[in-house]
Formats: sequence, structure tokens, C-alpha cells
Amino acid sequence: MLLFMLFTPPAYADFKKGGKAYLRGDYEAAAKEFIPLAERGDHRAMYAIGSMYAAGLGVEKDLKKAFELFYEAAQNGRADAICKLGLMYEQGLGVPKSFKEAARYYHKSAKKGYPLGQYRFGLLYMNGNGVKQNLINAYAWLVIAGHYFIYNTFDPDDKKNDRNKHDQLLLFQQQEKDRIFDDITSHLQQMKTKMSVEDIDKTRDKVISLSKYRKKYHPVQVKNIKIESNIESLFLPDTLY
Repeated sequence: MLLFMLFTPPAYADFKKGGKAYLRGDYEAAAKEFIPLAERGDHRAMYAIGSMYAAGLGVEKDLKKAFELFYEAAQNGRADAICKLGLMYEQGLGVPKSFKEAARYYHKSAKKGYPLGQYRFGLLYMNGNGVKQNLINAYAWLVIAGHYFIYNTFDPDDKKNDRNKHDQLLLFQQQEKDRIFDDITSHLQQMKTKMSVEDIDKTRDKVISLSKYRKKYHPVQVKNIKIESNIESLFLPDTLY
């Protein structure tokens, strides 16, 4: 369920009251704000309350309802909601388990630049679930996802942080991001040992090709960094860079 909450925005201007309630842990009050907005077609509220239904926060846990809300949000082009659909199919949450459907949704999310979609899609290629096993594609997608996790960090020791609920949420998200990044680097190291020189050359080209799908969720200060300039160090044994 951690992945359902990761990257879930706590508040937007259109439903600020619900966001504040969520941050202070009053999930029932947050749900009361989000549900009417979702019913009126607000895709941000659909995603927020869908995550709450999936985790049972402020509402009775209902995976089928969560799936329906994520699906509606996905129709508005939300890459995060599309990724959630893939996760539910992959794990059989509220829908019959289907790696093929999971791969289809993860691919859509990955192409929209969503790092979790890229990460999950890479894992499917690595294990041959829903797609034909392909270590070159797996490695490349995990590199593209990993690039996000390198540059998007929250420093819990920053004295500017006031340790409020918002910072606690960011800290939780950062811990999960760190876990995913560690998982990515571990898989990259393992896959590299199985690659020939020819495979590595092909993977390098694939990383460059897929780099166009990596920028949407990056902060402004790193959007112009060219991944090609660091292509050699992407294959170091201990780190991506």
C-alpha cells in the first residue's frame, strides 16, 4: 500500500481544505471534501480519494472503488493514475491479476515520464512478466527511472524544515524513494553481470532513446541535464553516476 500513497499530492488550491485535513491526519474530513469534487469530475480529487479507498484512510477500504476512481482519473491523462491501474493489475487488487494488463498501463505511464511507471515497467521486462524478458529494455527503463530518484530528495536534517505534518509526509515519501532507488541500483548491478559487450552497447543506445521520457517529473534545475553526457558512468558497478 506504500506505493498507493507515494507521490500523492497532499493538497491543491481547488481542494485546499481537504488537503489540510489530510495533512493533520483527519482523513474522514479530507474524504468529505474530496468525494464531492471527484463526483463533479475533478481528476485530482479522483486520484486523491482513490488512494484513500485503496488504503482505507477516512473511508472503508474498497479496492474496486479505488480502481474505478483511478480509471476515471487516468482518462484525464494522469500518468500517476495510469500507473496505479498497472499496480492493481500486477498485484490483483480489486481486479483479476494480469501481468499483460499491468505492462500495458505501466508502459503508458512510463512514456508519460512517470518514474514509478518506468520503474515497474522495467521490473516486468527484467522478470519477463507480461512482456518477453529483455534485460536491455529492463536496464534502460530502470536507468531512466533512477535518474529521477537521484535528483528528487528531501533532506530531513535541513534546519529550514519545521517538522510539521507536511514534512513528515515528505520524509515518508523520501524513505520510500530511497528504498526504490536502492532496489534499482541492485537490479542494475545484477543485470550488468549478465550482459555482453554487445548488450551493453545496445543498452547504451536504448537509454539515450528513452531519455525523452524522463523529464516531466524532474525539477526545473535538472530538466536540461543531458543524460547522454554521463552515459559511460551509467554502467559503473556501484552507482548510476
